[in-house]
Amino acid sequence: MTRPTPTISPFPQLTGRVLVFIVSYEAQRHIASVLDRIPKQLWADPDVHFLVIDDASSDAGPGIAADWGREHGVGNLTVLRNPINQGYGGNQKLGYRIACEAGFEFVVLLHGDGQYAPEMLPKFIDTWKEQQADVVLGSRMHSIQSARSGGMRWHKVIGNRVLTTIQNKLTGRNLGEYHTGYRGYSTAFLKSVPFEVNTNEFHFDTEILLQAFHVDAKVVEFPIPTHYGDEICRVPHLAYAANVVRSTLGYKLHTMGMMCSLKYRHLQPLRYRSKTSAMYTSHRLALNELERAKPKSLLDLGCGPGFVAEECEKLGIRVTGVDAYDPLPGKMSEFRKSDLDRDDVPADMFDYDAVLLLDVIEHLADPERFLLNLRNHSEAKNSVRKSPLLILSTPNIAFAGIRVNLLLGRFSYAERGILDITHKRLFTRRTLLRTLRDCGYRVEKFIPVPVPFEVVMPTYTGRLLGRITNVLANIWPAMFAFQSLVVCRPMPGIHQLLTQSERHLARSA
Repeated sequence: MTRPTPTISPFPQLTGRVLVFIVSYEAQRHIASVLDRIPKQLWADPDVHFLVIDDASSDAGPGIAADWGREHGVGNLTVLRNPINQGYGGNQKLGYRIACEAGFEFVVLLHGDGQYAPEMLPKFIDTWKEQQADVVLGSRMHSIQSARSGGMRWHKVIGNRVLTTIQNKLTGRNLGEYHTGYRGYSTAFLKSVPFEVNTNEFHFDTEILLQAFHVDAKVVEFPIPTHYGDEICRVPHLAYAANVVRSTLGYKLHTMGMMCSLKYRHLQPLRYRSKTSAMYTSHRLALNELERAKPKSLLDLGCGPGFVAEECEKLGIRVTGVDAYDPLPGKMSEFRKSDLDRDDVPADMFDYDAVLLLDVIEHLADPERFLLNLRNHSEAKNSVRKSPLLILSTPNIAFAGIRVNLLLGRFSYAERGILDITHKRLFTRRTLLRTLRDCGYRVEKFIPVPVPFEVVMPTYTGRLLGRITNVLANIWPAMFAFQSLVVCRPMPGIHQLLTQSERHLARSA
């Protein structure tokens, strides 16, 4: 019998609650001094372990750190050297992954070049314990005088201030500094975000902080002394600043639903907001059509939380909602649970005066089959009654913004909007109308839906932009309509036609 080969874990067998993670690169002149300055009580603490990861340096730094540990007889120091350089961010990913896999609860990032004071390590640990913080930041910018007295040059002071101000404006936060390299993270937070898809460059620190904002992590700052000595700064200042602004702006656009990044996707459940009050949205325009048609009964397919159904009920329309998830309580007269992409629709559309299909068909793998089944599965108990009014909306993939981005080589998915990452099928105005006709629906009206600026910006500016884009959408719907809203009626289905058809016997000659 062949014995299975034992699996060897790539992660060091480290123990403790707190990991002090020291990133090191070409630091042979400073690493021993950094280890010397660490408070002695931490070396004797069984809950604290020290991990030095050298990022493929060409110098003797890793050996010096290992020799220091042997000479001082410490048992809670591990020194690793990467065989291939990972970059500042890539090296952090290794340390944080080790912290998570080895069962640590908190990890403090310390630089091996002596730029940050190791004497402050107990303050990081105490702040985490006392305030139950997810992220602890040591800020050098609590005063310009302190930063300058520590050797920070004027161009760095100004750059730090400018970037931090821009980032606070974009994120709605009020941090003293975004760019400190002295920080700590709870592993509970690290496990909640995909930090390994962040950059390997120096703006990794910005991206992981933005992830913390996105999951509402508790961020705590305290002042630390600034020290600039003879260490070599390897940060490319202009490129770093551009990357920081680009990353923060990308985060802002993600939170607005205007783009999507894997760094933040699915970290929080989507919070659906009512779009019935904003003037130029598919939901508001659909409600306008229902107010004119005055149906008594309505089938709302893909009803979601029930915001549209609630407004319909206020108009005196009895609503039956269908969705894979329960709506908010009290929004509609009746609800039937069904996954429209997998299950048969648990209702006969011809039993209702009107049917809503708002922002649904783009989520279906086979919308043509769905539209055909809506007609053909009708039982038509008695005579062929008047077809219900069907109001359908879907994004316009030929929208001007999408065209421009494609021209520039961009195709960025989002959590909402036209390029919602859950969309399976998308239509232009022409292909949507052709699909409806081919599937047996008589189109009565096409309504171009402009960009719903008022939903994103519920201010005068949002309303003004909505009016402008509404004019453009009506002038050139194929180009400027953000969504297509179609009012149509289904032709009788196969069951209706066969049930009501006249039957004649064929006679032989």
